[in-house]
Amino acid sequence: MKNTHTQIFKGIFVLLAFFSFSFLFANSVHAESISIGTAPTSEKLKLVPGQKYNGELVVWNLTPKASNYNIIVRGFRQIENQPGTAILLTENEEAKSLYTATTWMKVSIDSIELIPNKNEKIYYEINVPKDATKGEYTVIIAFESENEAVLTGTGATTTLTLGMPILVQIGDEFVENAELLKFSTEKSFYEYPTITFDTRIKNLGDTHITPVGEIVLTNIFNQEITRLPFNPNSQSILRDNSGNYETLWNLGSFLTKDKAIVLGPIKANLIVTYRTFQPGFAPLTSELTFWIIPWKIILIALVVIIAIIVIVRVSKKKKRIAPTTPSPYPSYPLPK
Repeated sequence: MKNTHTQIFKGIFVLLAFFSFSFLFANSVHAESISIGTAPTSEKLKLVPGQKYNGELVVWNLTPKASNYNIIVRGFRQIENQPGTAILLTENEEAKSLYTATTWMKVSIDSIELIPNKNEKIYYEINVPKDATKGEYTVIIAFESENEAVLTGTGATTTLTLGMPILVQIGDEFVENAELLKFSTEKSFYEYPTITFDTRIKNLGDTHITPVGEIVLTNIFNQEITRLPFNPNSQSILRDNSGNYETLWNLGSFLTKDKAIVLGPIKANLIVTYRTFQPGFAPLTSELTFWIIPWKIILIALVVIIAIIVIVRVSKKKKRIAPTTPSPYPSYPLPK
């Protein structure tokens, strides 16, 4: 009986260890390298008509060999539903756009050679026309390099490595307005506290917005589990665009440091602000509930409990029905 119990507990330990390691190593992050580093990564300027602005961009090579780049100055737009991104306008798009600052900018050089482990500086100047109208204008200092490994027809294709996008605000009293389109999780039921919250926000104003805030999680006992920062990298949404944000929560345990239980229904409250003026006014809020039930572990525990109960009952039954061994000595009646 003792050996049987020992084997059962060893089996439970092995299974629990297997599930724990499976959970810890289920998710992996793969980083993608880029070829150029820049500082600053972006600029947001507030200028007035007729103003001149001078700035500098520091660039360096992230590859082990030297590379030559052409410097391009052009307007940009946001990639659809991807906040904090910039993609160059085509020549046709730029010709039709009313809010590019390409003609306002001059750079100190047209091309550059980037050598590993060496920084280079590019100086630029922005001259705002005196008759510039109110609005938010875009321009980017980008880099173009030839990729000799990929050919199209008889000529080499080019790859663009984006440099530094710049937003130039002209005027005051911009309208900051936004709408929360989505706040959800992929599922409503999870085995482990590893959840990704998907949020989509639409910019309804006439200037860029940078939504920030937090997602507050509470358990069935209304205990606060954690506060997840929303948009910690401050990714902005350009006007007339929407942005998708992903917030990952990976606790790795069913109990927090403050001993709050992370099981059953979990409530998530989103609170986001996006205004630079009166930021607490008209916040974007939403609430959802999802469940965390480690059903595999619970099932294993139930099977073990049932097995132990059956073994104990069988053992007791065997003891009750076991035959008694007769005594080898005769029995005599006791004297009265």
